[in-house]
Amino acid sequence: MSGRHAMAVRLRDGLGEAYDEGMNDVCITFAELLVRLAGGVIAGAKPAAIFSIPMHVHSGGRWRRLTREDLDEGLRTYAEALPAYGVRMTVLYRNERRVYLLVWRPLELSLALEDPRSAEILSESGYQGACLDEHLRELRRRLVDYYLSFERGAGEFPHEIGVFLGYPPEDVRGFMEGREATCRGPWHAYGDERVARRRFEALAIKERSCQRRFAAGEPFHALFAPEAACA
Repeated sequence: MSGRHAMAVRLRDGLGEAYDEGMNDVCITFAELLVRLAGGVIAGAKPAAIFSIPMHVHSGGRWRRLTREDLDEGLRTYAEALPAYGVRMTVLYRNERRVYLLVWRPLELSLALEDPRSAEILSESGYQGACLDEHLRELRRRLVDYYLSFERGAGEFPHEIGVFLGYPPEDVRGFMEGREATCRGPWHAYGDERVARRRFEALAIKERSCQRRFAAGEPFHALFAPEAACA
């Protein structure tokens, strides 16, 4: 399967009759979940997102059981195809039930982490890298440790991940310090409530637009915004 064909998947008819049911299922599932759970990254409104693909999913009106072979092939294809749209993807962790993925826009994420307040949070949290790739490797290591520990009934989540996900640094710090939030939306906010709610709504508008367009039949590739700094 080529990346061009994978990116042309539509919610209503998948890849078409030229592809077997298993690969159609993988492509529809991947695209639908990315649109639903990481639409802000697709739209260029968020630098990064984490989402997972369960091996047994209800998507497109029916239950699908994804095979590991089909899922691995599909994920490899998307990992190779997405950079042409300004987005990268990597597998964080997998178990028998689901695969955890990180998607990000390198340009936007670099800008987010260059904010001195974000850099300070990462430094205080023990990140010693000097570039985006090093920070991502350290985040991935911490997330894998968390997933492994969580399955044993323990584990501490790396809350500094908020700066990777595009949350305002003051909100990430407020959460990490256990302060009382002024309001809650996609994340907990600790500053001016009106400013926070405007941020929440701006992100929601972009995400809803992406979801509506995909539900209306637009191909997956048409949803991606060009690389541009996140607002």
